[in-house]
Amino acid sequence: IQAYADMNGFILGVHHFNNGIGAAVPQIEGINKTCPIRLVHTNYDTESSQTVALDTFSRSFLENPDQPPSAVFGAWQSAVSVPLAILTGVLGIPQFSPLSTSTELDDKVQYPLFSRLIPSDAGTARAAVAYFRNRLDVSFLGVLYVNDAYGSAFHQAIQEAAAEREEGDQIEVKGYAFSYKESVDFDASEIELAIKQLKESRFRVFFGVFYGTHYDIIMNYAYEYGIVGPEYLWIISDGLSLSYFQNKKYDVGSPLVVASQGIGLLRAGGGRTTEDGRTGYDRFTNAYFNQDGDAANQTNCKRPTFNSQNDDSVYYVAQPDFFRAKTLAPGASGAFSFDTAVGIGLAACRLFEEKGTDYFNGKELFDSFVNTEFDGATGRIQIDPKTTSRSVQSAFFVLYNSIGVLDKTGESISIELELASHTTAVADSESSEMAWVNFPGKVYRYADGSTEPPLTIPPKIGENLNQISLGLQVAVYMMMALIFIFSIGFIVWTYWNRKTRIVRASQPFFLYMICIGTFIMGSAIIPISVDDRIASIEDCSLACIFSPWLASYGFVIAFSALFSKTWRINQIFHHPQLRRVTVNIKDVIVPFLILLGLNTIVLICWTAISPLKWERVHTDARDDFGRELYSNGMCRLNSNKDIAYVVFLVIINLAVLLLANIQAYQARTITVEFGESQYIAIINSSILQAGIIGGPLLVIARDSPAAFVLVTVGEIFVICMSILLLIFIPKIKYMKKWKKKNSSSGSSNLSGIKVLNHPKVSLLSSMQQSGLIVFTCIYN
Repeated sequence: IQAYADMNGFILGVHHFNNGIGAAVPQIEGINKTCPIRLVHTNYDTESSQTVALDTFSRSFLENPDQPPSAVFGAWQSAVSVPLAILTGVLGIPQFSPLSTSTELDDKVQYPLFSRLIPSDAGTARAAVAYFRNRLDVSFLGVLYVNDAYGSAFHQAIQEAAAEREEGDQIEVKGYAFSYKESVDFDASEIELAIKQLKESRFRVFFGVFYGTHYDIIMNYAYEYGIVGPEYLWIISDGLSLSYFQNKKYDVGSPLVVASQGIGLLRAGGGRTTEDGRTGYDRFTNAYFNQDGDAANQTNCKRPTFNSQNDDSVYYVAQPDFFRAKTLAPGASGAFSFDTAVGIGLAACRLFEEKGTDYFNGKELFDSFVNTEFDGATGRIQIDPKTTSRSVQSAFFVLYNSIGVLDKTGESISIELELASHTTAVADSESSEMAWVNFPGKVYRYADGSTEPPLTIPPKIGENLNQISLGLQVAVYMMMALIFIFSIGFIVWTYWNRKTRIVRASQPFFLYMICIGTFIMGSAIIPISVDDRIASIEDCSLACIFSPWLASYGFVIAFSALFSKTWRINQIFHHPQLRRVTVNIKDVIVPFLILLGLNTIVLICWTAISPLKWERVHTDARDDFGRELYSNGMCRLNSNKDIAYVVFLVIINLAVLLLANIQAYQARTITVEFGESQYIAIINSSILQAGIIGGPLLVIARDSPAAFVLVTVGEIFVICMSILLLIFIPKIKYMKKWKKKNSSSGSSNLSGIKVLNHPKVSLLSSMQQSGLIVFTCIYN
């Protein structure tokens, strides 16, 4: 019955052209009065068989070789049109198909006289890719296709259409083919393997290029492998007929019901109806349904005269009221057939006007058809001169949505198709991009019944952000707490014992500086250990700015005190007169101010011009869908030029550190009471070693936030604790001995440094009485 309705579309087109009826195509109104050409046709049944088609055409041609046909209309299926187009091309007879869409037929060397008013699969592929990308935001698409001329060419067209899109807007397409031969003992293992491969791809959106004979087998396997249902979307090409689900009922909850709900059927459409009936398709359907009984009888008479089974009962016979009763709508194939008939007639009339005769050859008719434009049932007819197929810009594509409908008994479900979306491509447009919009009042309903599309790829398992773990933060905060406890504790101890000889000899002011410096340096651990797990990006960037300030200032304050003490010892004991000298705090604090000033200048410039920013940078590791698997969030320089600020800070502080170690080396032979110079030398060498070892480690760990934080905090902890412990623990031990000694003898209020051994005093000690020479440094 559907073939009958579609065939009538062509017969109606012939009738309108021959009688100059412009009800559907205004351009042919009264054409019978200006053009003497009339169309006469004989219909043959190809039975969807290449062999039958070639045999039928050959016999009809040989029966009347002196009067060959001016043109061939058909066939419907590409598999039949392909060999027939080769033969008609050799014979110089143009062939016009309303429905054959294979991209292979665009080859004008192989098929020089083949044309069609339906877009090729390449055009449908572009429409499909536009829908997937623009409406669903699909980046990964699995294609299941039958391995024949139609399926392979369509798959190739999908690949090309996806690759032609701009970079960043492309779709990765993976195709899986299967072979199929209809037979009793057919082995469906290839279909099962293809479905298994679709499952392994982990894609969620699939495009099917196959026929109705494959549908049940494919969908049952898809159900078995779990790639149908609410989390998946299947859209199928025009290989699956719109009439496939007619008169079929399925058990509730059956695999085919689950698999068939919410699928889409995408194809070139015959046209769009409107409420005001202003489109060409509206005019065509009105003319179609207004046909009377004579039209039904004429269509019955145009049935094929024979078939390979010699059984004409397979052909539908319409009742007189077939059209007026709206028994069956013509569909897209009927509209394309109607336009093809009108197009052939207009092309012939055009040749008559140009040549002044109704004699022309097949090539001339073909060229005239390709260059003919008119407003037909399927829209503005434009033929691409390169492919001689309907131009994509003038085509109309539609998407049907399958909806499961429960019958009255509640025991079975039928699948109904509803128009959901269509393209809005404009004829004469230079762009081949198509926009998809919903039909008025229509929405697409997916397998779960909602209007929200499923995820197009599996949910992301989770990106490894490489954030600073809670355990690591606890560990570094414990290190910071130890620095704080010792710094504050030694400040309290210094204040409590500020009047004792041991503390006065080391000068409380410098001890306070050391503790304050280590406290500030230790506080740098807080911003260093901040990341986006506990703070915003803005707060992390502020922490990045504060980190070098705290670390540098803390180091300068603590280290300057050590440097000044070493420098003071050398100044006293390398004095040429070897006499008592006075060194004021103002004198020894000069190195501190110089070092602090240089660091401050660099830090101010850095902060004002190009401050550090906290950024999360993704690594090259990606999952199967191109999503980042790992990223690192750290403080980063704005540009490579900003490394200069880091270099300046390192040079300034490293230079002073080296100078301090030189001072310590010069004071190596000086032994003072409480061994302070030796401990300061150990501290200086420890800091230098920490820098030499820690520097390369920081470079190695720069791409691992946790490792970078651990190394940085470790360096701060080692520097701070080595300073505090080596300065104060010996003093505490001496304090205990001193208190025990003074408990039995008088105490001394002398404030200074007592030299126990020095090369310059060795000669004097041999000349004087046995004992110790005391040099005293008086602090004003």
